[in-house]
Amino acid sequence: MKPNYMIIGAAKCATSTICNLLGQHPDVFMVECKEPFFFSNDEIYARGFDWYESLYDKAGDKKMRGEGSNRYTMKEVFPDTVSRIVSYAPDLKLIYVVRDPISRIESYWMEKRSHGGESVHYDFNTAVQVNLDWLVDSSNYWQQINAYRPYFPDDRIHIIFLEDFQADSHAVMRRCFEFLDVDPDAQLANSNLHYNPSIRPDRYKRAPSNFLSRLRSYSMFRASVKLIPESLRNPLKKKLFFREIKERPQWNQEVREWVVDILEADSRQFLEYSGKPQSFWKMSNRR
Repeated sequence: MKPNYMIIGAAKCATSTICNLLGQHPDVFMVECKEPFFFSNDEIYARGFDWYESLYDKAGDKKMRGEGSNRYTMKEVFPDTVSRIVSYAPDLKLIYVVRDPISRIESYWMEKRSHGGESVHYDFNTAVQVNLDWLVDSSNYWQQINAYRPYFPDDRIHIIFLEDFQADSHAVMRRCFEFLDVDPDAQLANSNLHYNPSIRPDRYKRAPSNFLSRLRSYSMFRASVKLIPESLRNPLKKKLFFREIKERPQWNQEVREWVVDILEADSRQFLEYSGKPQSFWKMSNRR
């Protein structure tokens, strides 16, 4: 069984919450592993279509079947994604969830750091520059969605703004159900779900300290760590080398202006395409 809709991104825009709400609709199926990354990651794609379609075995007779993988709108990092999706399922309906690009970059960096690895640089302003493809390019929403538009007409692309979802999640989900051509008034089991913010006083995320990240750059340190039994290594690491993220990263003014220069024209085009006023994201007015 194949999907007939997909959430294609973007990360840190309430996609997890929206996937959960979609999956509660009686006529909509969402795969249990929210982000299969099948079309983006070469190793997962190599598992083949039989494996991928097995994710929909429990869909039954539900009208709409889909998945959500945020990496499907990261064409600089995963350049084969769009062509793979187009060749496999050219009649999909696509849902793209976005937010203020600058705010999303901050949240995505915090998310990547909280995973405990070194996929992005430990210093935020450095990361924005050296991990440009992960953090900044994926916030060029017009650039990302235009990779799909030659193959999917605009009436099969639905844009959701996090800002709208925060203001009235019920109205946003109703429009989403209308787009999927299912009952927009269906009762959901738990319609009061809230998106997962990056900063929560009741549950701060933890990230490797800058000191630990610097140590990890040395091969001798990495080799010595492997000699410590895992039963001792993990508690020691969390106690001594991880810190709670209690505030959003602070921009260097020069770096922020450089990023805004990259994003501003793209954001204007995307807002116009989506029917939003140019002032919806006041990027150039930030201080």
